[in-house]
Amino acid sequence: MGTKNVVNSNYLKWFHEIEKALWSFFGLFGELCGQCAQDTLEAMAAGEREGRDAWCCCMIDNQVHDNWESLNAVQSRINRQWYDAIRREKRVRGVGNGPCPALGEQGCRIKKCRPITCTTQLCSKMLVVLNDLGVVQSATHRALQIEDLIALPDILPDLYGTRKGRTVSRADVDAYLAALQRMKERFTEAVKGGNPTPH
Repeated sequence: MGTKNVVNSNYLKWFHEIEKALWSFFGLFGELCGQCAQDTLEAMAAGEREGRDAWCCCMIDNQVHDNWESLNAVQSRINRQWYDAIRREKRVRGVGNGPCPALGEQGCRIKKCRPITCTTQLCSKMLVVLNDLGVVQSATHRALQIEDLIALPDILPDLYGTRKGRTVSRADVDAYLAALQRMKERFTEAVKGGNPTPH
């Protein structure tokens, strides 16, 4: 039997602080996510199956339903009608479990405390950019979590309430944010240094 999700308001506040810093980092990739989603829709409409490993994450995965118990506990704390607010008309089925119901015209419609994987995943296209810039050296054939690339305190499951038994301190959160900021600075310095710009 799994551990029941425990929602701690202060921890969720810290989670969202880290989440916003991660979104800021992902913002360095410009319009990559939007273009990826558009390319995937076009490939699906054309009945193409080749290269689907590089399709938009939200088109082939469904973190909302895969992480329903923990996500619902967190989102219900913020807004009891959260799922009704993101539901949309059924769309064509993608590969695997997608498309995610939270995916809207402007991206994800969950504006706070998304599932951990959504918050930390770098797709293969992002990894190509990071490798081309010399920010990391990693495989690029599959998505990785940011903790696979840099050393980060293992605190997100505790902050999100999916793991019990460990106390997270403000110092842990600051250490996470500092490590992420260093990676962001390496990224921006690499772009300024004349390496290929992300697109």
